[in-house]
Amino acid sequence: MRKAFFVLSVCSAALVFTACQKPDTKEPVNPDAPSITLGIQGNLQVPLEGGLAEIPYEIVNPVDGGKISAVSSEDWAGEFNYDTDGVVAFTVQENEETEARSTIVTLTYTYGGGETVTAQVNVVQDGAVPYDYVYEDLPIFTGTYFSSNGPSGEVNYYTVISDKDLLMGTYLDAGGTYYVLDLYSTTEGEGESLLPPAGTYTLAAYEDCGDMTFSVDYSLGASLDDDGNTIFESVFSAGTVTVSYEGSNMVIVADLVDETGKKHYATYNGSASYFDYNGGNNPGIGGDIDFTAATAVAGYINDREGVMEVNINLTDMEVLPDGTVIPPGTILYLNLFMPLNEEGELMTGSYTAAGDGASGTFFPGEMVDFMGVVYPLGTYVMSVDEAGMSVYGMISDGTVEISGSGGQITLVCDLVTSDGSRVTCDYTGELPVQNIPGPFSTLTGDYTLDLEGCESGEAVYYGDYYETGGGNWYITITPDYTTDYDGFQVDLVAEGMDYEDGIPSGTYTVSPNGYPEPGQYLEGYMTSTNIGGTMFLGGFTAGGYVSEFAPATSGDLVITNHGDGTYTFSFEFLDDKGNTWDGEWTGPMELQNRSAAPSAVRRSSLSVEGTAPGFSFSVPAAGKIRL
Repeated sequence: MRKAFFVLSVCSAALVFTACQKPDTKEPVNPDAPSITLGIQGNLQVPLEGGLAEIPYEIVNPVDGGKISAVSSEDWAGEFNYDTDGVVAFTVQENEETEARSTIVTLTYTYGGGETVTAQVNVVQDGAVPYDYVYEDLPIFTGTYFSSNGPSGEVNYYTVISDKDLLMGTYLDAGGTYYVLDLYSTTEGEGESLLPPAGTYTLAAYEDCGDMTFSVDYSLGASLDDDGNTIFESVFSAGTVTVSYEGSNMVIVADLVDETGKKHYATYNGSASYFDYNGGNNPGIGGDIDFTAATAVAGYINDREGVMEVNINLTDMEVLPDGTVIPPGTILYLNLFMPLNEEGELMTGSYTAAGDGASGTFFPGEMVDFMGVVYPLGTYVMSVDEAGMSVYGMISDGTVEISGSGGQITLVCDLVTSDGSRVTCDYTGELPVQNIPGPFSTLTGDYTLDLEGCESGEAVYYGDYYETGGGNWYITITPDYTTDYDGFQVDLVAEGMDYEDGIPSGTYTVSPNGYPEPGQYLEGYMTSTNIGGTMFLGGFTAGGYVSEFAPATSGDLVITNHGDGTYTFSFEFLDDKGNTWDGEWTGPMELQNRSAAPSAVRRSSLSVEGTAPGFSFSVPAAGKIRL
């Protein structure tokens, strides 16, 4: 126990209220002694991802032979470097914890016979923000190599990591998560795999995509639930993609921030190989092919000025009810142009190769890129082995002869691929053209939509998508898919291009030509399985299908932007059978900016319940590849 002693003043009892004089033992300050002046005020903030940091300083009254040194009170800051006069540089480790942290860095100037002066800096590092989306060890890799695709000729490694394969040509697969990473480098790929160089790639606008960058314009993330509903579809505002190699495995770490501020972390560790888009590591069909088609289907694509585009698919493989085939075998895809026939009859005669869409021609085959997946387009042949692996031959020349009448058609094809292989095929049987346009509304009379179940809407902004000088908004206002309420969707172009202002108020009318200008909406349309444009939607199912629908072919849409995040939509449209469908809705709208996303991932339309899979055969390979 500490004892307390009370000592009386030894000066004098008479001077009890007067303090005794204390001897002055403090050394006098030498105005010429060295001191340290720091070049920063307050705390030194360092990034949470770590890296190099610097403390600028000045020695006042330096002494010959004097030296600066520094120490940190915490070991996550260190490796001090004094090579640059007036700067102490050091390394900061990444803060992987969510809590912020700090350390005291003490600068010491030693001079003379060991005398020192010091100055201290408080170094502060924020804690790591937890990720909103974490997908570690995604199992599937898809890559496409472009030998000169950057703004200044850089090599382009278009990379997709996912947990489901891309559905070839059009759709992301329900239940899948995808990260598309558009990498650029000045280092060309070597060997059969054409792998990108190891290192860290940083986000940049496409026009600024130099060495070791990835493009904000063509990189994206998307995830769908098992019913095909969007969990997220994001373009990125910041982030890095790190590529490294462990033996024969490619390791990808994507640390990204999307345009809404949400953080994404996705990784891949596995084998990788890039398809050579320019050189084409598709080996071709490897020789001549001759087959008789057991099954053929034909489908309307579109028509312009009386000329109809038709796809015809022919195969010698067994075709299942969902349109998939049982390998091995061959599929020949013909892309023909002929006069529009509303009865669905093919024009007889001879078709030759041309790329101008003139009647009596077929479009030659070519390879195109969609989300990093290169797939064939036009007229081409696909040879499929027992394992479902496919090789392609692009048709560049030859003839297609169509003859017959009374529902019986004969096709005789004598074609040549771009690598000189000959493809001959014949077919005899029925071959009507499916999906010739006609009224498709399910309404049987005038109808007012019941929108009570629509609590909010979603409006996605695509910038000048139609290149008509206005901002394109794709708007969906739908109920929970398990209810009996109605919904609708609108595809419009507004005056102005300012996303931050939201959807402009105004009266919108139908576009007469399929390319809406400011103040117009796109007429509703239907493909073999999907509906798009401006449409009434009803009969929702839990699977995301609709069984009731009607296009807007004319009429006014009045939108009021209340300026507080809520909108009023009032409309009266005519469908393609002359029925009126109308309604009014007021509520909040969730806005999303997709103006930087590539047009290939424009949007997914709702599917129609009970429809066939279309008029194109598909191969049930591992990725459910489908055109």
